[in-house]
Amino acid sequence: MTTNEGDETDGPFLSLRDQVAAMKRVYEPATHEMLEALALDYSQRFNQSNENVGVYLKRMREHPQWLHVAAVDALVRTWFPDPGRRAARLQGGWVIKKYREYVEELEEPPAEMVAWAEWILNGGLTYNHLEWMLEVAARSGSITPGEGKRPLPHEVITEAERLQAFWVAGGAQGLERSGYLFVDLDGDFYTPQDYERYRQVAVNEVLSTPYDPSDSQVMYEIQTYLAWAESQRLPAEEEQPLLTDLPRPLQQWVSALGKRIDTGHYSIGVRLAPRSRRRVIEIREKSTFGQVWHLANQQQILQWLQQYGSFSVEQELIHKSS
Repeated sequence: MTTNEGDETDGPFLSLRDQVAAMKRVYEPATHEMLEALALDYSQRFNQSNENVGVYLKRMREHPQWLHVAAVDALVRTWFPDPGRRAARLQGGWVIKKYREYVEELEEPPAEMVAWAEWILNGGLTYNHLEWMLEVAARSGSITPGEGKRPLPHEVITEAERLQAFWVAGGAQGLERSGYLFVDLDGDFYTPQDYERYRQVAVNEVLSTPYDPSDSQVMYEIQTYLAWAESQRLPAEEEQPLLTDLPRPLQQWVSALGKRIDTGHYSIGVRLAPRSRRRVIEIREKSTFGQVWHLANQQQILQWLQQYGSFSVEQELIHKSS
């Protein structure tokens, strides 16, 4: 279920209370079985039993949107308590109390509670997602629990679509410097370090296979990644022994490649992959354009050699036409 937030982006500014009121339409198509399942989740989550299902179901039939905000309120304050209060897991009594205060307009909903409530509905997410993110945010040290400040979704989560310049900005460390704790990739959430590993695997797959050098997007990713990789190199005194004392099978593959390919057009070497410090064979085209490949295992080496014949034909054709 989503709130279709885009419906209101061009309309008049909505107060926090109006934003919550708009959430009610998410629940309108819900079946009795769906509401019962949500009520059961509330009872188990906040009362550690099934005995309060009826209590929550009654309120869901009245004002489901306010019960949702009250549940979010309890979870947010559990990890980020009010100033002067100790962190403690808030239970069902708190949820019902806040529900009544919100419905009866005794208290206005805080902006951070409304923001997280909308985030859950817009993404079709669960309270488990929220608890995980709040726990990570609380333990990160970027916001000190108990000081009154609480994170907003857009402050700690960024979308993968916005990270074209991921390597230029410093990879995972760049995200963390900006305060981001999560990357949203098509509804899956990664920590900066996990997203860096995901992106590194993706670019290494490209670097181990033939790729189109005329594809500007691919080349930008490769070039910025390689520049970032240079910034991650070990000090020379640590790196040199790892690149000098090579395993015999790796030495044999480097030697075999040197005999199979035109070393006038390509250079062959060994380098350490960033972070993992794994040795990979690096093949560089010596032309001005300078394509690069990183081959980490025998399968990738054999696949590259299989394509090498077509590389050679293309180079010969270019040479004859020039």
